[in-house]
Amino acid sequence: MTRTINTSRAVLAATLAALAALPLAGCRGERTDANPRRFFPDMDKQQRWDPQESTGFYADGRVARPTPEHAVAFASSDFDIAQHADADWARGYMAERAAMLKADDAVYTGKTVESDGFESFVDTIPVAVTREMIEHGRNEYNIYCVACHGYLGDGQGMVGVRWSYPPANLTSELYRDRANRQGKDGYLFDVIRNGLWNAEGGNRMPGYGHALNEMDAWAVVAYIRTLQKARGSSWEDLTPEQQQRLGRPTPAPDASQASAQPATEGGES
Repeated sequence: MTRTINTSRAVLAATLAALAALPLAGCRGERTDANPRRFFPDMDKQQRWDPQESTGFYADGRVARPTPEHAVAFASSDFDIAQHADADWARGYMAERAAMLKADDAVYTGKTVESDGFESFVDTIPVAVTREMIEHGRNEYNIYCVACHGYLGDGQGMVGVRWSYPPANLTSELYRDRANRQGKDGYLFDVIRNGLWNAEGGNRMPGYGHALNEMDAWAVVAYIRTLQKARGSSWEDLTPEQQQRLGRPTPAPDASQASAQPATEGGES
């Protein structure tokens, strides 16, 4: 009698387990054209509107609602330009505001516009140049420019030497002398941001405005100027303070002495 009861219980437990597993049959991750099971259909099919869509729900037929009358804009902090513009904590706000307004043509286009509409590239960088800016420019240059223009700015990057049109040697006199159009900081800024095109409309260099904002581009220009200065300078041109900070350069090996050394036993290693 006991064995019969135990057997009945085992059969009942197996049956309940099989019934409990049935809902999981559709959750095995297999592809199917059947409609998915919707446990909360009211949440899956919520009413929604797309931007600029029309609707009969409002009297004016517009989804986008106008700003309520007498609404007052607010933020997480009270920011008064006249009161806080020179505060250290407000620099980020002021930089974002200036970047949004882009009111200074020299800073945000690299050009000055005369009263008659004539545009000309600015001679020098129109923002303060700091060591941190140059370091930032080196980082951006090494990411976006080195492949073609090389680490020295001489146009001998690993991609540049294989390019159908030789990249510019940025350390040449053409780009050093600000009396030349190509030597103006505003010209370098414009090419970095917008690229370079030849007279036939062919693209000689792509623009990097999608990756480098205006401050990034000026930082790259500042770093290019340091490459030019370094290429045309010697140890003696540095001040004693600069020499002490940089340390004396390692002398080049003497090729005559290296060639005169006897070969090691067993041949060259």
